[in-house]
Amino acid sequence: MRALVGKAASSTARHKTHIAYRLFQTSSEAYLRWIENCADYRSLLSGRAVHGNLIVNGLARLTHFASKLIAMYAECGELPVARKLFDEIPKRNYRRWIVLLGAYAKCGFYREALILFWEMQREGIRPNNYVLPSVLKACGHLTNHTMGKKMHCFILRCSYEHDAFVNSALIDMYAKCALVDNARRVFDGMLAKDLVGLNAMVSGYVHAGLVKEALCLVERTQLAGSKPNVVTWNTLVGGFSQAGIC
Repeated sequence: MRALVGKAASSTARHKTHIAYRLFQTSSEAYLRWIENCADYRSLLSGRAVHGNLIVNGLARLTHFASKLIAMYAECGELPVARKLFDEIPKRNYRRWIVLLGAYAKCGFYREALILFWEMQREGIRPNNYVLPSVLKACGHLTNHTMGKKMHCFILRCSYEHDAFVNSALIDMYAKCALVDNARRVFDGMLAKDLVGLNAMVSGYVHAGLVKEALCLVERTQLAGSKPNVVTWNTLVGGFSQAGIC
């Protein structure tokens, strides 16, 4: 009889564990969506509420939650909190670097992005094609062409020059540093001249006040069989309007 009771109790415990695991899976996805919504709408109060809920449930330091929380706090302008969470995740975790560096660059904290990049270098962690566009964006906005050129050399050494987003970030960086010829060389060196690269180059020309060159580039790509999109045309129209040509 005791054996039967023990077996039943064991079966019930396993069943409860399974249910708890399923609930955790569901709530895990719900938590992630909740944090993303807080970031999208910059709802700091709601973000703090979900963070507190995660702490109570012992989940706040799990990497996938912590990474989302870092991005959310950075998006809401709470950089000290984002950095504190960053420091609480194990140092060798790669995702934390991608998230905070990207958040800094996205939110306009370009100096902080470069400082964090140097920390990453000191830790011996090699940047990848997810980190490089954020670093290049920071270089461009700070017009730090010296650092930007060093990053370009690194990109060539590590064979990232065929990555569309890395290339577009390079083009944008050179254009913002008033090195439009360098930007054009990067564009011309692209094996596949996709819309990401084209729009970056058109934006670079417009930024430099070279709207006619931007139009010539678009016309050339059309002759080659590529179709500009609404972003391309909006950038061109904006450029001609600023130049007083329209």
